[in-house]
Amino acid sequence: MADYNVRRDNLISPWGVGAIIPFPHDESLMVAGLDSWFDEDHPIDDFVFPDERLSKRLGGKLFVLPPDFRTERQDPDHAYIKIPAVRFPRWQYCPVCGNMEFVGPSGSRKRCSGDLRRRDGRETYCSKQKEEKRPYLVPERFIAVCECGHIEDFPIMEWVHKNSDMPITPTCKLYRSTGGSSSSLAGIRYTCTCGASYSMQSAFHKGALDKISYFCNGKRPWLGSNSEEHCGKSLIVMQRGASNVWFANVISSIYIPWLPKYKNEATKDCIKRGVNKFKSALVNGEIDKESIRRFAIANASADDDIDAEQAYAEIIETLLNNNNGAADSALSEDEYRKQEFDVLTRDSGKTSDELYVKNRPASDYSSLGFLKSISLVHKLRETRVFTGFNRINSNAPGTAAISFHPTTWLPAVKNNGEGIMLEFNYGLLREWAEKEAVKRRVGIIEENLRTSGKIGKETIDPVFVMLHTFSHCLITALSNESGYSNASIRERIYCPKYLGENSGIAGILIYTASGDSEGSLGGLVRQGLPGKIESIIQRALSEAKWCASDPVCIQSPGQGQDGCNLAACHNCALIPETSCENKNMLLDRGVLIGTLDNPSVGFFSDVC
Repeated sequence: MADYNVRRDNLISPWGVGAIIPFPHDESLMVAGLDSWFDEDHPIDDFVFPDERLSKRLGGKLFVLPPDFRTERQDPDHAYIKIPAVRFPRWQYCPVCGNMEFVGPSGSRKRCSGDLRRRDGRETYCSKQKEEKRPYLVPERFIAVCECGHIEDFPIMEWVHKNSDMPITPTCKLYRSTGGSSSSLAGIRYTCTCGASYSMQSAFHKGALDKISYFCNGKRPWLGSNSEEHCGKSLIVMQRGASNVWFANVISSIYIPWLPKYKNEATKDCIKRGVNKFKSALVNGEIDKESIRRFAIANASADDDIDAEQAYAEIIETLLNNNNGAADSALSEDEYRKQEFDVLTRDSGKTSDELYVKNRPASDYSSLGFLKSISLVHKLRETRVFTGFNRINSNAPGTAAISFHPTTWLPAVKNNGEGIMLEFNYGLLREWAEKEAVKRRVGIIEENLRTSGKIGKETIDPVFVMLHTFSHCLITALSNESGYSNASIRERIYCPKYLGENSGIAGILIYTASGDSEGSLGGLVRQGLPGKIESIIQRALSEAKWCASDPVCIQSPGQGQDGCNLAACHNCALIPETSCENKNMLLDRGVLIGTLDNPSVGFFSDVC
């Protein structure tokens, strides 16, 4: 099998374990499971990187960078490590004579065997050529997918014989033909040497494979040839390049070197050393508080960044609770994201830390009364972890297995960057969200999703829809000013949807993150300075007032998957999906700037 290059980030998303990657020269390969990424000669140790907070959130998993290719001269200890892949689909055909063959999961590209001697009464081109002159086989376009994540080749042999009196025998050989009177699926026809023949015309109809009693075999080719599991569910026929064949489940997290209760990383490290030092040094069964105080003062004298009083109090509290910091593992999802919000909305860290934030009150800016503060995040580090994948439906419960045997690690990447954190006045947001006109507007999205079966009795918070749409419009405006492309800027939203109904806080982090060691060069942070961000926000809202598809877009009763968006299309509010943390769903310009028949429904109607 040939070697191909894939960026390290791409093995988290848009490709990863179980994904079909189209390579040059008509190669179609599926990334293999984690079991085969490393071996005894190449252990994961040197590719592990820390993120204690996220690791606790994921049950203590280690985070491992996908190995990059290195020659022996570059790195003798980690030379020639490659991410393995399997060939899929395995049904392949000759583009010249149409001869079809079911190839192996590995090995080099295969040329046409020339087994099809005659077709349409004439001898085929390939049967007359020497092997080295015959064309290479091309992977078939059609596959069959199950909602549980299983995938297999489209059952061509069974499909061809479904209405035939001729049984399938070991001597049956298939060939593929295209054209005729139709350029649609009806023009693609498979014919067996026994005489059975059928086109693909009805293959994509609902339940097409159920009608020939062909159900899921539980195949997981990315985990090896003997990895099948019992299934028996209905299969859906798709093209291998369809976007819903594979959805990555990626968890992203802003790396916090210290928790919000610590002033900086130096204080946190001092507390950790103190806990380890004094947890077994009891005096008459009691904590030696005086020794702890001297320890904290001595460390603070040696390092000005250490807060002696905080270190002293925290060491004692930790020893009294006898938890050694284990309480962090009990954090709920709401508390986890709130930690990020707390750190990003105040001065945090210093220039040498991996997180450095300078916070400014909204009073430093003009005409931004809907905000409480703006933080310039000069340095941040994002961790992106691949935890699994789904097929057919991105919101399906559960994920497909990414390894045959349980592993203690997950593939992840760390990206360095910068950002702007906008903290909103939550009281104004909630007052607006309680308006009946706003609830009715967002209720249209709710009804669309209920009709499609995507939600039950859940309600959608207008605050999230507004923040999400505003984030997209602001990303586009910042892209025009900062020089970064839309795809280079990401969003992270903090609101009751993620923080809990009673959180009472809301904000948006717009940031850029790249895989190199330096991150970005300040172009985004610079746009957050007083005198600049005001005009950028104004421009974002002005451009949101009119879309090239209006009035169709602003009057839409539902766009996107299952009508999950209202006034949001590729001409206005949609951005690259790698930049959006909610898959470009739940968007509406109407809740930003109002609609044609009700301008007051927009939160910014009085602002812009």
